[in-house]
Amino acid sequence: MRILVTGGAGYIGSHTCLELLESGYELTAIDNLNNSKQESLRRVEHLTGKSLDFYKADLLDTAALSAAFAAHPVDAVIHFAAYKAVGESVAKPLEYYQNNVAGTINLLQVMREHGCKNLVYSSSCTVYGQAKEVPITEESPTAAAESPYGWT
Repeated sequence: MRILVTGGAGYIGSHTCLELLESGYELTAIDNLNNSKQESLRRVEHLTGKSLDFYKADLLDTAALSAAFAAHPVDAVIHFAAYKAVGESVAKPLEYYQNNVAGTINLLQVMREHGCKNLVYSSSCTVYGQAKEVPITEESPTAAAESPYGWT
């Protein structure tokens, strides 16, 4: 089974790649490297002794996405590629909508074109708003988003 990890070179993405490779999955990672470094994936390969296929690509580039899917048919996607800073999202809301919403729509369209129907989407704790209780659990009530990051 081949899994594609978007945002694969980021902190959560690279740790997910490590676990997936150690569990025996074939892996494709896509990342635009805006907030990450390809070195993290080289370290994953070194630690596991296994290789993965990496594409430096942005989710806004549907041709690059489609090429990755065509080169290595994907059974499932784990989607971590998103901007994630609340303060920055307030200063640059349109960039967050473009990257987080349009990028996800592009990913979904390419998945459909290539017959991939399995998606794990990484959400955000911002869906809980200003939590009244900690720790936040999956049973905690959600609240209205308070920033462009939360809205996207």
